[in-house]
Amino acid sequence: MKLPLHLLLSLFVAVATARAALPPEAGPRSPAVNLSGYATVSYVDATRGDDITGDGSRERPWASLPPALEHAAPAAGTRAAILVSAGRYAPPTFALKPRVDLYGGFAAPGGPRDVLAHPTVLDGGEAQRIAFGADDTRIDGFHFVRARVRGKGAALLCDGVSPVIANCVFAHNRTLRPAPWAPAHLHETAHDGGAIFCTNGAAPRIEHCLFYDNTTECGRGAALAADRRAAPRIRASVFANNRAGLDDPMRSSDGGAISFFDWSGGELIGCVISANTALTRNDAGGVFVALWSSPRIADCVFTANDAGDDAGALFIGGQEHRYGAPLDPVPPAEKFNVLVERCVFAGNSNSVKNSGAMRITMESRAALRDNVIAENHGGFYLQRSEIVAERNTVWQDWRFVEDKASLGPSRLTGNILRGPLAGPVEARVTLAGNMAEPALGGDTVAVADIFVDDSIEGRITAMRFDPATMTTTITTAADLVKPAALAGRPVGLGNGKNSQWRVIQHATSRTLVIWGRLEAETNSATQFNVLRTFTPKPTAPSGLGARRSSP
Repeated sequence: MKLPLHLLLSLFVAVATARAALPPEAGPRSPAVNLSGYATVSYVDATRGDDITGDGSRERPWASLPPALEHAAPAAGTRAAILVSAGRYAPPTFALKPRVDLYGGFAAPGGPRDVLAHPTVLDGGEAQRIAFGADDTRIDGFHFVRARVRGKGAALLCDGVSPVIANCVFAHNRTLRPAPWAPAHLHETAHDGGAIFCTNGAAPRIEHCLFYDNTTECGRGAALAADRRAAPRIRASVFANNRAGLDDPMRSSDGGAISFFDWSGGELIGCVISANTALTRNDAGGVFVALWSSPRIADCVFTANDAGDDAGALFIGGQEHRYGAPLDPVPPAEKFNVLVERCVFAGNSNSVKNSGAMRITMESRAALRDNVIAENHGGFYLQRSEIVAERNTVWQDWRFVEDKASLGPSRLTGNILRGPLAGPVEARVTLAGNMAEPALGGDTVAVADIFVDDSIEGRITAMRFDPATMTTTITTAADLVKPAALAGRPVGLGNGKNSQWRVIQHATSRTLVIWGRLEAETNSATQFNVLRTFTPKPTAPSGLGARRSSP
């Protein structure tokens, strides 16, 4: 099982710099707010405040957001802060203001802060959008719930503006189906962004947020959608149990969690994407990327996402569906190249079980590095695309079908491709130093299980779902090994092929706390299996497979 020296050396250099970062820090945090940089600070408290006699001070706070925003008028070059206590607020749709930062999660005006224990809730009442974004502003520690709009972006619309959105929860928001809705063709743009919609170059920073149970009736991105050269920067956030396409007869609801469309970019870093669904024959239960969009996707974990058509977890496409109109020329590499690196895909599925983890198609260009793909219902599907795949571990079925003259040749180097290879490779591709079935050809070594066995199995004695934190706590029959190191790892709950996969938020000696809820079953899961990390043994050949930092 020896590789040529020159290949080993080149791969070793690349691998030495590849460090995985599973997302144990994803989800809302409650950092203290440093008020020293603000020229003015005002307070809102639904219980203690008064919008007539109040003045926004800690002693006499406002009772609602509108007067607080109206009176916040920082002088040029300065900033204002508004601190909002826990409570349920139902303001009319409001607009954020430049240089005015909003913070929620306080037990009382100026009191202790915990954005989950002391929720500051902005309630759309199932009747309206909650807010419009703005430049040069921050909204931190709010719960956006129950927004409804027959349009795009039910909770928050960012049209050409780029706020910072941090430590927020978006839940039970929905975009309604267009009315009337009878397009001549499938795959038309409808009402995207069940919670957040970013468009016209908007590049908001979205950090440590939690999106769950958001939906579109007909539209892409049940939690978040980017369109028209938007470039959201999404970090350390959780997307769980969102659903796109509740009422969609025309297949216009790709992306059960997130959609990047029409030359959009940005990044998705250190996030959990779990148990999201694209219904009614739509693509990408997790993340949908299409029409020359090129986000960077790194250090994410995808589990239990499901698509009604292609790609349970991740769909990458270049061209859009066209009817009676010419296709676009393929953009050059410097303008269109999707990067997916150091991600884990486990337990995802699609309707025909051929691309549960990923499908890359429609004249895409993508670079895939140091990813792990295992235990999905349908694995790694490459089609009509230009692919650079380096040091990935694909411990299940995979395929590379069809070619396209408009694209350059692909390159697969240093991958572990367990197979089975589902049919011959039909694309032009250079193969170098892969571990795969002999039928692959090229400089191939035989497949072998070269990994450390660091999976953990055990018995479940109890489960409890907490809707306040969107987590499920699992009690184990025996003590867990190194529980502090389990955060961010996929775990299967159930038996064999019937397991429901989720992501561990944190663990203690006898509990696993996972993101999201489980689907209802007649017989509750009695077993759990923490997926091994697929870390190669010290004796394994260098330069093969995803090199991930050990937990």
